[in-house]
Amino acid sequence: MNFCPNCGTKLDTGVSFCHNCGYKVSYTNNNYNTSNTTYSGQKNKFIAGILGIVLGTLGIHNFYLGYTGKAIAQLLMFVFWLGFFSFIWGVIDSIRIFSGNISTDAKGMPLADNF
Repeated sequence: MNFCPNCGTKLDTGVSFCHNCGYKVSYTNNNYNTSNTTYSGQKNKFIAGILGIVLGTLGIHNFYLGYTGKAIAQLLMFVFWLGFFSFIWGVIDSIRIFSGNISTDAKGMPLADNF
């Protein structure tokens, strides 16, 4: 999956310009030139993982990644005295983030690996 380096919109294969912002896309050898590219609004993998460990009980990492429904579910679990299960959920999500099983935010934009 490829994204516009300017606005982060998903791009179809072979396009020369982003249909959202008009940015000219560098396209070579059937791949977009996206090495070491950070997109505007891109979420950080490290921050998401740490939020999952430290504040995962409240679903803060899911709010950060844009998964509002999951975040509200974790927050409600905490409010209704099911915080232990919500904590375990947060730790498991953190493991999945750090291992690469969760590699995009709610908009489908890849998580940045840099600190």
